[in-house]
Amino acid sequence: MTFTRVLAAFRSPLAALSLLWLAAICLTSVFASVLAPQDPLAQDLPAANQGPTGAHLLGTDGLGRDELSRVMFGSATLLWGAAEATVIALLIGVSAGLLAGFSGKTVDRVLLWLADLSFALPGFIVIVALAVIYPRNTAVLMGALGVISAGGVLRFTRNLTRAVREELFVDAAYTAGLSRRRVMTRHILPVITAPLTVQAVLMLSAGVIVGASLSFLGLGGNPEKPSWGQMIYEASQQMTSDPWLMVPSGAALIFTVMALNFIGGSLGDLTPGTRAARGTRARARMRPVRSVVRRPEAHGVGAEEAAPPQDEPLLSVRGLTVSFPGAQDGGVQPVVDGVGFEVREGRALGLVGESGCGKSISVLAIPGLVPQPGAVTGGSIRFAGEELVGLGERQLNRFRGSRIGLISQEPMVALDPSFTVGSQLCEVLAHTAGVPRRRRRERCLELLAEAGIADPVRTAASYPHQLSGGMAQRAAIAMALAGSPQLLIADEPTTALDVTVQAEILDLLRELKEQRGMALLLVTHDLGVVADICDDMAVMYAGQVVEQGAVEDVLAAPLHPYTRGLLASTPESAAHTGRLSAIAGTVPQPKDWPTGCRFADRCPHAQERCRTAPVALESPVALKADDGRDAARCVRAVDLFVEARS
Repeated sequence: MTFTRVLAAFRSPLAALSLLWLAAICLTSVFASVLAPQDPLAQDLPAANQGPTGAHLLGTDGLGRDELSRVMFGSATLLWGAAEATVIALLIGVSAGLLAGFSGKTVDRVLLWLADLSFALPGFIVIVALAVIYPRNTAVLMGALGVISAGGVLRFTRNLTRAVREELFVDAAYTAGLSRRRVMTRHILPVITAPLTVQAVLMLSAGVIVGASLSFLGLGGNPEKPSWGQMIYEASQQMTSDPWLMVPSGAALIFTVMALNFIGGSLGDLTPGTRAARGTRARARMRPVRSVVRRPEAHGVGAEEAAPPQDEPLLSVRGLTVSFPGAQDGGVQPVVDGVGFEVREGRALGLVGESGCGKSISVLAIPGLVPQPGAVTGGSIRFAGEELVGLGERQLNRFRGSRIGLISQEPMVALDPSFTVGSQLCEVLAHTAGVPRRRRRERCLELLAEAGIADPVRTAASYPHQLSGGMAQRAAIAMALAGSPQLLIADEPTTALDVTVQAEILDLLRELKEQRGMALLLVTHDLGVVADICDDMAVMYAGQVVEQGAVEDVLAAPLHPYTRGLLASTPESAAHTGRLSAIAGTVPQPKDWPTGCRFADRCPHAQERCRTAPVALESPVALKADDGRDAARCVRAVDLFVEARS
């Protein structure tokens, strides 16, 4: 949280007064020996139980000791004890919460069990028991309070982390090759800092109350030193004879707790999603990360290290199965079932189909970004001759960013809202390309200009929310290109843009593919886009590839009824036939996939044999086969081909 955002949080008079009160209390606790008008332990029995006078501004107690001096000295132990408990709780809770939010089920369950154990402990009773063992030791008691409170911070941080972990900008950070630790500290922690700050302030308030309660009971601290809880206890014994005595210490405690609560509420207004938070973002400086694998053209490495064998495609996906835990029997439910396709160097493959067919999950599986708790449960993903399935985070980081780039369909959430576009782009340059610090800004501006941004300097200094959708998408493309990837995955990159900007982005992707000679894997709903940009295409339906081949072959003579239905649903088809067709029904949910052809219930050509057994993806004997790429998952593929040609 930056200084600017802190100032914004205290625009209201009440919040400003709370901050001034807390600052005054902290200063007096540190400089009490200088600021206090008298010795807090000096007794003046003739002046006992006096109200406010010129010599004693807040009066005296039963022994004639100056109340103002005692209030000033009494705040130190209370405030620093509360600060100790808060720091300990945050150190333990935030660290464990981040780990629980990012780790698998086993680590998450163990840490949550420990958090629940802390909830089950009667905290105050434990502290009272420790006070008997360690009398007058406030540090031990408040440290125990911090350990007990860490469980709540752990669960709070874990829930925040799990929510942010699903954001697309975290996937983008993984795609850039950042390690798990760096993603947590650089992209997750800054986002959850605001709610954690609110939590910390409220914990300080609770710590002050607990510390005062212990002092009131005579537990912890030195009874010879003044403390607010002790002063309140002494005042309670003289309520009938001297009611004023309760005012100085009681008011100091009440105002301090109220000030902390008001400050926490003001900071809470700046958490993500609140009205005061809109339009403000924290600025942060990113440290460079060294890449493990670098492109040959950027580092002088022999081309044979990165280039795949000439007879092997750059990307080969075979039998890919991605599953999620089942909701009923505790098993797993495939959402992508036996998908296969390939992308060759310098060519573009379009992956098309309706929403819910598994296109995005299939391409996210390539760099290992399947959302948890999903996982790749079968098949092979070979990139440049290397198998990616089964690799850990560190091994996958060798491919992310530097060899495989990713452009998501939502640029505004793919960019981290906490940092400027330039700082995010410089981090990718440092990590994936090893660009020296002195060259990063220059290279950053070059990439933004290459992505078609007219004012790179202004864009680099802007936060994502300050950019339009088209500008944000161009910035995301620049980040994806920073590592000079061999394969660029574009997951519906124009879905959130208007028609004019869509055309500009598509022209940009086409130019980049031709200029850089990289391979392109494009996920889209638009067959016109496929015809315009792609060399090959694969049609997906209900978690399977139902047809694949060269774009001109598939569009000229589709072999699968689903492909024919998609073509008939395009405006171009309606322009020729005078009627816009639609495919009846919807894509079935994974749990409702039929045994036979999954398109049978919507297919006008379905036969009984289509429903009895699964249909394989194969090349019809009557058609030219090219390594199985020209293929369809239909028993009537040959008939449809002949019909289309006639």
